[in-house]
Amino acid sequence: MGRGLQATIRADSNARREITDWEDGYTIVIDTYRGGPKVCFVKKGESLVKKKYHSNMKTDIRIIFKSTNSVFEVFTGKLGLDMAYAQNRMIVKGDLFGTLKVVRMFYICECYLFPKFIWSKIILEKPKMKSNTFCVYGASIIGLK
Repeated sequence: MGRGLQATIRADSNARREITDWEDGYTIVIDTYRGGPKVCFVKKGESLVKKKYHSNMKTDIRIIFKSTNSVFEVFTGKLGLDMAYAQNRMIVKGDLFGTLKVVRMFYICECYLFPKFIWSKIILEKPKMKSNTFCVYGASIIGLK
């Protein structure tokens, strides 16, 4: 999902527009409670760059999932981020408006990466997509920069 988010921001102007007002160095961390896996994104220019997380790192948005099962359900399209939050499966710390932008970016990404029968269960209204699905999917798998 990390590569997918990066590819979506690179290819889709709607997703890229979500991060335009963030300053360079704006940091998003997606974390699992009690030492589980973490992924960290830092805004650089008009894209998000994946960085190695350090415990003393300043974060603007931190999304902490309470279990790895919740992470699995969200990133495989079984559960939306909004429902995970509503069901108290995650904690959000930091900029709330920035978090809403992250959610919108993830939903755009999921529309590119998942077939309609998956994303239609978690997304009420399909966002406008500005790129070719196969380009985003291919860049996600190959990891094009």
